[in-house]
Amino acid sequence: MKKTARGFRRPRAKVKKTARGFSCPKTKVKKTARGFRCPRAKSRKTVFLGENMAEPFYKSVAYKKRKNTNKDENPKQERSDFRKDTKSSDSRKQPFTKQAVPEKQSSAVVRNTKMFDADKIADDAKAILEGFDDIIQSVRPLNAKQRALLASDIARLSRSLTSQRSERRVGYMNETTTLTAYAHYFTWWNLVRLTRLFASMSAESFALCDGDACLDIGSGPLTLPIALYLSRPELRAKKLTWYCLDYSQNSLALGEDLFLAVAARLGGDCGWKIIRVKGGIGTAIKQKASLVTCANMFNESLGEGEANLELLAKKQALALMSYADTGSEEQRKTPAILVIEPGVPQSARFISLLRDALIRRSYGIIAPCPHFQACPMNGQRHTKNGRIGKWCNFAFSTAENAPKRLLKLSMSAKLPKDRAVLSFVFARLNEKEPNLTLPLFRVASDPIRLSDHRIGHYACTSDGLALIVEGKVLDTKIESGDLIELYGKMTEKDIRALPRDEKSGAFIQVVTRDEKKADAKQKKLERK
Repeated sequence: MKKTARGFRRPRAKVKKTARGFSCPKTKVKKTARGFRCPRAKSRKTVFLGENMAEPFYKSVAYKKRKNTNKDENPKQERSDFRKDTKSSDSRKQPFTKQAVPEKQSSAVVRNTKMFDADKIADDAKAILEGFDDIIQSVRPLNAKQRALLASDIARLSRSLTSQRSERRVGYMNETTTLTAYAHYFTWWNLVRLTRLFASMSAESFALCDGDACLDIGSGPLTLPIALYLSRPELRAKKLTWYCLDYSQNSLALGEDLFLAVAARLGGDCGWKIIRVKGGIGTAIKQKASLVTCANMFNESLGEGEANLELLAKKQALALMSYADTGSEEQRKTPAILVIEPGVPQSARFISLLRDALIRRSYGIIAPCPHFQACPMNGQRHTKNGRIGKWCNFAFSTAENAPKRLLKLSMSAKLPKDRAVLSFVFARLNEKEPNLTLPLFRVASDPIRLSDHRIGHYACTSDGLALIVEGKVLDTKIESGDLIELYGKMTEKDIRALPRDEKSGAFIQVVTRDEKKADAKQKKLERK
C-alpha cells in the first residue's frame, strides 16, 4: 500500500513485455470494444494494451475458459464471436421468430369481412352524422353563453361518469346542463360507433317484420334506435314499435325529438312508433319484444370482484330473456338480444360472462364470435400473477371518417378521441352454430410488432386463441374486428403442430395471399 494525498491506495499491476507478447501478472486481460484492457486492482482507470497482441497469448488469456474454439483464425471474426459468447444466457426469448413459423405453413386469405366499414353507411346517414349538432340545435337551441360553456360542461360530465362515479345521482340525466352536454358529445360519439357496427352486419342479423316490438333498455336520448335507423335503410319503412326504457323522462323526451328530426331530414315513410317508459331493467312492458337491446348501461352498475360479475351476468341474462318474445307452442319465434358496452377490461369480462349465460339458455351467437365454444379472450384475472388475460374488444380509428366538428369539440373539452372502442355480444334464440368449411378468425386486437419486422394480431377461433402473423406477400390490410376466412381445413392435429406464442400460449398462424388457391375457392363459392 502507498500513502498519497487522497489516502492509501493499492499499487497497480505492471504490464511487462515478454517474448510471447504483453503480460499482466496476477490479473486477467479482458476484451472490450476499444481493445484489450488490463484492470488494475480496485482502480478507476484501465490500461489498454492495444490490438496488436501476440496470437498465442490472446488465446491463452482472453479465451482461457472457452471450449470448442474451432473458429477461423481471422481476428475480426474472433472478435465478433467473442461478443456472441459473452451475451447473457438469461435474456428473454422473443415470442415469435422467423425460424419458428416458416412461410411453408402459411394459409391463404379467401375472404376478409370488415366489422367497421365506413363505406357501407348510406350517404344520407353520413350527412346526418356530419351535422348532428345542427339537429340538436334545432331541437334544443343554445344561446351564445351556453355554447361557450359547452366544452367545460362536457369535461365535468366526463369526470362524473369516470373518476367521480360514486358521487353521481341516479337521475343525473334530468338536469338540463348535463343532458345538453351528453347529447352534444357522448350521444354523437356513440352514433359514430354504432352506425359503423350496424351497417357492417349482415342483412339476416336484424330479421324484423311488420308488427314486431323492440325494447331498448337504458335508452337515454334514444341513441341505439337512432343509430339503427340511420345504418339500416331497409328497416325504416317497417312497422315497428319501440319501447324505450329509462329512469330519466327528460332524456327520453329529448331522444324522441331527435329521432323525429332525423327521420324528417332523411325523408321517406317512417314506420317506427316510439313509446317512452320510465324505469329500469325489470320494469314491465305491455308487449314481448323480438329484439332486446341495451348500450352502455351495465357498465354504470358493475361492481368490483369476480364473484360479483358472475352473479350480475347470470341475473341480467335472465332479466333480458324475460322480455324476449318466444312465441307460442304452435308458432315458435327466435328473438334476439344485443348488448354493447365500452371496450374496457371490466365490461369485456362482463360481456364474456353474459355470453356464457346466454349460450346455456339455448341462445346462439350471431356476432362477433365465429363459434359457440368457450371464449378464449374472456378477460379473466390470473390467480398467480393477478394480471388480466386477453379481453375481447374492437376498435377503429376516428382520424379519417369522424365528423370534423365533433373532433374539434372533443379537443376543446380536452377529451381527444383518436379511436373508438367497444365490446358487444349479439345472440338469437335457437341459433344454429355455423358449419365451418373453412377456418374463421375474428381479429380482436390492435397490430402487434413482432421480431423479424413482422406484424401480428390476436384472434378468436373455435380452436382457441390464435396469433395471426402477416405474411410477406399479404395484399389486404388486417384491422381490429376483421373476420378472416382462410383456405384449407385445419384439424386438431394441424393445430397442435403449429408453434405457440410463449407470452399468451396462442398458436401462431401465418396468413398470406395465394392467388391461385384463393381465386379457385372464390369461383367454387360463386357456383354454389
